[in-house]
Amino acid sequence: MNATTRLCKEGLLKLVALLDKLPAEADINRASAEWNGAADVLLNRGLDEVAAAYALEIKERRFEYEDSCNIQRTAVLDGVTLVQIIPDPEVK
Repeated sequence: MNATTRLCKEGLLKLVALLDKLPAEADINRASAEWNGAADVLLNRGLDEVAAAYALEIKERRFEYEDSCNIQRTAVLDGVTLVQIIPDPEVK
């Protein structure tokens, strides 16, 4: 097994282990592992509940995409980045 395949496999194994740990409130949109072993889960909702359950820090950043403005909220649990994107309430 080459190094890239091994890293991708490690990322997928991280995802499998993490998905069983998420509380029921976490609504998963998509989960993926990258070629470098990085793994992430995009949540439709539930990041606050996950952060509370595991005492995680949530980081936020505002970004614009095409004609919308959003806030990206992230937290890291067991090496997996949890991401939730919500519309910016200050932009109408």
